[in-house]
Amino acid sequence: MRIIFTLFLSSILSMHVAAQRLATEDFNYTAGALTDLNGGANVSGGAWANSSGNAKPLQVIGNTLSYTDYFTSPLPGSGKLITDTVKNSGEDAYMSFAAQNSNTVYCSLLISIYNTDNLISHDSANGDYFVALLPETNTFSYAGRLYIRNGSATNTFNLGIAAQSAANTPVSWLPSDYPITITHLITLGYEFVTGSGNDVAKLWVDYPFSTTEPAPQASSAYAGGSENNNIARLAIRQNYSSESKGGTPKTDIDAIKISTSWSDVSLPVTLLSFMASLQNNRPVLNWKTTNEINLKEYVVERSSDAKTFHDVSAVKAKNRTGTNDYTYTDAAALQGQTWYRLRITNMDGSYTYSSIQQASVKNILRLELKNNPVKNEVAIIYSPADENSSILIINAGGTIVRTQRLQPGSSATTVNVSALAGGAYHLLYQTGSGKATVQFIKE
Repeated sequence: MRIIFTLFLSSILSMHVAAQRLATEDFNYTAGALTDLNGGANVSGGAWANSSGNAKPLQVIGNTLSYTDYFTSPLPGSGKLITDTVKNSGEDAYMSFAAQNSNTVYCSLLISIYNTDNLISHDSANGDYFVALLPETNTFSYAGRLYIRNGSATNTFNLGIAAQSAANTPVSWLPSDYPITITHLITLGYEFVTGSGNDVAKLWVDYPFSTTEPAPQASSAYAGGSENNNIARLAIRQNYSSESKGGTPKTDIDAIKISTSWSDVSLPVTLLSFMASLQNNRPVLNWKTTNEINLKEYVVERSSDAKTFHDVSAVKAKNRTGTNDYTYTDAAALQGQTWYRLRITNMDGSYTYSSIQQASVKNILRLELKNNPVKNEVAIIYSPADENSSILIINAGGTIVRTQRLQPGSSATTVNVSALAGGAYHLLYQTGSGKATVQFIKE
């Protein structure tokens, strides 16, 4: 799910391992009305709330947006948000995150504009805004407003930024036009500046990855009026302008990231690819990176429901320029559908996530030793045996030195190894449907 709209709300991912990402929104919902406006489905479960307007309720629709090397955490069947032009009071809604009142707040998201029919003309100094930030106390003091108007060329649009209302602060427009029906990455930043009436809003569009905040492509400082005490909400607007057009665009919005760290919301191009496959009925994860800088490790996370993830293992980063390849085999994989993701952790504790990959493991055989090293008998626990099950003990040279048939339905046994020479052996459990092996040491 990846349409990129990056609002600078703080400074990308909060530089602490657990607290820098303020919010991630991949619209992992079923299709339907985003909120409960007019008795709507409220597919977000209250994550989004109506702030104004009672027409054209905001909708989640199928499919997702994507942008090369931009990663969030969409689940299978995830959707995206669609906004539309209205000629009356269309729904505006917001999502909340932990209130911020210092440094910079960043927000990134993906957008794809359907057409320019509804947009205000290119010669308008103001255009209209459709994404903005709000304080935790009200739903009208919009800050860091993302403005849009028709581009100078056919089937293009133009974007701008204003710290507050264009009536008080002129819109700072980007010099470039952007084509419709293409996914664009938008990055907004809202910087709290000490003093009164001088906070700054910033804008980047389709900006390449950088580890630190680059100079904005457009910026806007307060030119009067009072600033908000904090920023705690991201708002999506559907508006009508008096300039004979709808004002705000019909657009898809997806893959929102809000953070206090620039590097968290920008493009993590260090991860070129991430895949999960099955080898010998074991999930094997492969990922490729480039330009690793100050990386600590890749933490492999696993989930049985694609929602709650747990750490499985940590793979140390190579921290080399050029291309790096990694492989991890999950020897203790869960049976059935399993989901994996990578937590890409920097030396300072900040981190980003990869996309989610899925593997389906079938009929994993249990094989455990109760004692290891072994003196006289090795005690074994295994998946229930069938009519063709047996235990084989194989020496270092590959020769079978013990074979023991198992009683169908049994799940534990012992094998006498007192006559075997000391050294390393493999114990093989084989059934009519599969095999499992484990190594033990004979003392």
